[in-house]
Amino acid sequence: MKTTIVTMILAMLLAPLSMEAKKKVKEPVVPQLINFPSAELSEFRLHGGNVVVQGHFVVPEEAKGEKMPQEVLDQINGRFTVIMRNYIVGKEKVSAIEFKNDGTFSLNVYVPYPMQLLVYPMGTVYACPGDTVTVSINPTAPTKEEGVKFDGTGLSGEVTRLIQVIDPKYCKPDWSNNVHEKGPDSLMVWKDDQVAQMDELVRQMNTGLPELAGCSPLASDILRTHIVAMRLQYICDYYMRASYNLREDSTFNEKAYWQQFFSFVAPRAKYLTDNPLLMIAGDDFFFNRVEFHLFSPITEGGNIAYLPFNYDAAFAGVLAREKMQTNREFRMNTMKELQEKLHVSATDFSAQVCHLRSVFSTLKWLGDRYDQAADEVAAAMSVVSHPELIRQGLLTYREFIKDNEVKVVEDKPMTKGDSIFQRIIEPYKGNVLYVDFWEMSCGPCRGGMLQMRDEVEANKDKPVKYLYITDDTPEKCKSFLEPNNIKGEHIYITHAEWGYLQEKFQFSAIPFVVLLDKDGKQREDATVEQLLNE
Repeated sequence: MKTTIVTMILAMLLAPLSMEAKKKVKEPVVPQLINFPSAELSEFRLHGGNVVVQGHFVVPEEAKGEKMPQEVLDQINGRFTVIMRNYIVGKEKVSAIEFKNDGTFSLNVYVPYPMQLLVYPMGTVYACPGDTVTVSINPTAPTKEEGVKFDGTGLSGEVTRLIQVIDPKYCKPDWSNNVHEKGPDSLMVWKDDQVAQMDELVRQMNTGLPELAGCSPLASDILRTHIVAMRLQYICDYYMRASYNLREDSTFNEKAYWQQFFSFVAPRAKYLTDNPLLMIAGDDFFFNRVEFHLFSPITEGGNIAYLPFNYDAAFAGVLAREKMQTNREFRMNTMKELQEKLHVSATDFSAQVCHLRSVFSTLKWLGDRYDQAADEVAAAMSVVSHPELIRQGLLTYREFIKDNEVKVVEDKPMTKGDSIFQRIIEPYKGNVLYVDFWEMSCGPCRGGMLQMRDEVEANKDKPVKYLYITDDTPEKCKSFLEPNNIKGEHIYITHAEWGYLQEKFQFSAIPFVVLLDKDGKQREDATVEQLLNE
């Protein structure tokens, strides 16, 4: 009897607990940015125009009014460059900086929309059409941070000044823990912690960041978007680092892990990805990480068929029989997969940008195959709905046609970059030239040179020369070149000459290779072997 009574009492006491346990656990509330966007983003504000980038060297009081010696100008001119990256369509423009005798410079830079510019090697500035950006350089300052000051007028100046304060406090990543090497479970736990930190940042922004007090509504929107975008980029960076290790395990289900890892994005998409402000607040690194990791189906590719410009019954039969995807089907299926797996919007802004980036990055390889280029662009446009992205895509395709189809002979004056390059290649005239721009700090550069050793040796008696150009010193390169038996013509130039060659060939990333035929004409449509056989 006592046992029965005890059992009944325990059942009564435990019943509420079991009922409570059956209740569905409430999902934590995801904070959203309040009063965001706080400013109306007009269509015209997204248009392009010129920005004046100007600056000067800070000189001691006793040296003011003196002209800079020519030998000093020769050392610094071209060593500094302004790099404009149009991250919507993956194009860039490199402009070398020319200092005057009084230590000042002024440069007009065209930007297709408000964006961050890289003033190399000093740092980034925000550039809005119609504004002026200023750079002050004090070579006697103890550190680079103290020696370089950025400022400007209008929105450019406001965002440039504030971003220098905000980045160190809210956007500086910690790369010290190497969690990407500790396995998928550790990475997932780390990611959850990073998302929690990002949510806390959103709450702080809702109560008001002291650094943004008094700034204009549009500047506030840009900077808040910049902060959360940097956080997402940081998470994608770690996923990128870990993915190389994860793929080595054949039992690892990468697709399922990807889906779970990025499940945090959809509830925060309004400010993280489906946010048109990213066009004027993001940068090339952000969209690169989103394109290749968060929205990786866009770049993973598939069985994509090239459609002839005109209908071909035989080709249509092959398509039906082999169940091949057309370009347009691939683009639309990709957006559908992102919607089903990650639950992002079917018109997610960043996903649209990634489609444009992926198609325009391939156009330069198509040459004069204009029908195929048109098909690729039309396929991408089938998933692009934002008016300004449509505009950017059409303008870029128009430039592609002008650059490749319209042949206009122009008498252009020779630039400093032309003169430097002509001087370099003059001793090798009459040969096919393989010109490789590289530096010791670039791992892919060194790896490429190692892979080229067999080809260089095999062609040593043929009319082809392999020119390796660097702005490092011979002493710095010796430790790599000699032990690894890197043959070829090794050419050492100054930092200033490197800058002018960057402007001539419009490159900012290395390794960068230029091929010239026996007549000295730059060729992008052939290999060394093909040029030797011509």
